Amino acid sequence: MAPLFSVILPTYNRAAMLRTALWSVAAQSFTDFECFVLDDGSTDVTPQVFEEFSGRRCFEFVRFEENRRQHVCRNWALARASGDFIAFLDSDDIWLPERLEVFAAAIRSRAEPDFWFSNAWLWRDGRILGTLFESEARLSEGRVPGWMAVGHPQLPYVTTNLALRRTLFEKVGRFREDMRILEDTELYARMLASGARVGAIRRPLAVRRLHPGQITHDYRLDYREALMALEAGGAAADVLAQEKKRLALSVAGYFLKSLQQRTAREFLVQELGDAAQDSLWFKLSFLPSWVLAGGKALRRLGLAILRHPAWASAPVREVYRFIDPLLTQEMVSSRAQKSEAERMRLSGSG
Repeated sequence: MAPLFSVILPTYNRAAMLRTALWSVAAQSFTDFECFVLDDGSTDVTPQVFEEFSGRRCFEFVRFEENRRQHVCRNWALARASGDFIAFLDSDDIWLPERLEVFAAAIRSRAEPDFWFSNAWLWRDGRILGTLFESEARLSEGRVPGWMAVGHPQLPYVTTNLALRRTLFEKVGRFREDMRILEDTELYARMLASGARVGAIRRPLAVRRLHPGQITHDYRLDYREALMALEAGGAAADVLAQEKKRLALSVAGYFLKSLQQRTAREFLVQELGDAAQDSLWFKLSFLPSWVLAGGKALRRLGLAILRHPAWASAPVREVYRFIDPLLTQEMVSSRAQKSEAERMRLSGSG
């Protein structure tokens, strides 16, 4: 009998984080699922992590000898998945134990949604900073325009928080393999444009980690592919113009955070013309780097103090109780892996 969920988890050179992600899958209170774990040509000790979990019923481990990128891995697994719903987990994120159970209950209570998403906790530098969206936020459900998949505040999903009916992929296809960054957004835009119905779960059911080791964005490419996703979602000319401006301002913000003021300014002028000069980001682009860096550092310090676990709310303390042992073990494993790599390097150079 086919499971309710097929979970797809690609990974590349994140052995210690992968172990944490796998433990979070193994800890699920709902067990009617299969999980494809795909090593995308890793050169670290990921195969050893596979061995640790190889005896568990739900996991199917696959290793590719060469790096093919995560959307190719996901397409490979999609072709073999048998679950009624497809769920994705990035190898640097963590599911809370009740994640699939809550999704299953929502699916059974409302038959119409094909495109489910939940809230998530945001974690960085040892702190839970808050949630992906406020619990009382206005969210779009039911049939929504496809272009809203492209970062619209009323549709605040990330791939780790989704569960998609498998028949949607049969209807609109899989991830485009000629895109490099927003192939997931483009696919979801096509799904919504095809008439997929959205269901939202306001409860945070995962921990989304923000860290320096995440995929480095090419912000210009990110912007171009976002425009491609808007078009795939059927955005009309007036909507496309409005969303293009919003995306351009967002990309300029990323450039400023990276202390690329001149690049931010030139990008805004290129994309918005004379209207660029009216934007806050354009004005901030004239600030010296030390001011922007100082503001960024102060903000992170403030968040570290305000979000200290010592005065966390009861729900946040509960999340810490689950993830802290996993992250401690991850840190130990990561240090051991680095020590072994250094030992091998020195041995080879000798």
